[in-house]
Amino acid sequence: MIAAHYYDGETSRRSAVHLLFHRGVMAVDGDGVRRSVRLSQVAVSEPLDHAPRLLALPGGARIECADPGLPRLLRKNGYREPRIVRWQRNWPLSLLALVSLLALLVAGYQWGLPAAADKIARGLPASLATKIGDEQLELIDGMYMEPSRLGEKHRARLLERFAAMKRPAGGNAPFRVEFRSSKLGPNAFALPNGVIVMTDQLVAEAANDEAVLGVLAHELGHIERRHSLRGLLQTLGLGVVINLLVGDVSTALAAAPTFLLDQKYSRDFEREADLYAIAMMQANRLPLSPMADLFERLGGDEAGDGASDEDLAYLSSHPADAERIARFRAADRGR
Repeated sequence: MIAAHYYDGETSRRSAVHLLFHRGVMAVDGDGVRRSVRLSQVAVSEPLDHAPRLLALPGGARIECADPGLPRLLRKNGYREPRIVRWQRNWPLSLLALVSLLALLVAGYQWGLPAAADKIARGLPASLATKIGDEQLELIDGMYMEPSRLGEKHRARLLERFAAMKRPAGGNAPFRVEFRSSKLGPNAFALPNGVIVMTDQLVAEAANDEAVLGVLAHELGHIERRHSLRGLLQTLGLGVVINLLVGDVSTALAAAPTFLLDQKYSRDFEREADLYAIAMMQANRLPLSPMADLFERLGGDEAGDGASDEDLAYLSSHPADAERIARFRAADRGR
């Protein structure tokens, strides 16, 4: 027999009672209260340190009991704590649950989020991607870019040559090349609306047209695979995905300038874009070595020279590591 307090569920009156358990039945007695109920009909609250247990009875009445002997009597009469409570009190299982949760979070970030971003990016209407890209370009022009100072004939020659190039099989995404003078140095990037921004500074670093065409082909690979939109969805997270699905692009646009000028594509994205550029350049019998030379000059330190901060602007989103440079040179040797 243990002490408890009884509330009838109709008034605020608290009655001091005693509880007696026998063969799965709980009897309540004291202060004018006398009733019995099977434990199978009683809802028992989870145990909390220094807090009484609450026992909800049929009809709305409840019992409050702080006696430390209650758990033993409950168990003796067939009551079992919920599985989650038993797990919380079993430290090996709790540790396993924590490790499993961490593994699930890592797996979701590593594979689940990219897969979801890919699926959503492919399913978004073209008009939405166009709107995002158009407004991104407007924001970027106002913050980081100026009109191109590259000679008109030079620009026309590059545009004409690139437009005449054959694309790899399956490549049909619409695109447009825009030249800009950058306040941040050499750079090139692709927007979700199919616009490729090429800066005068990057053209100036190139030794010849082939190097620029290789970079443009690489950026076209990002457009074909929708890397900009997928990267934006991955980086900005689930909230932006939900906003895009309901038609609100303001959150994505607010973060667009910083994201696009400092986006660090995954190695998978870069590899896909590299392979696209290689296939496109080879389809047009153009060399990849000029592009590798450009990456080495921009990389500076990897090539043995010091690189300026401006030179590293392009590399912040397109790291020119030795593996990628070797990939371009190997493509030329294998032609």
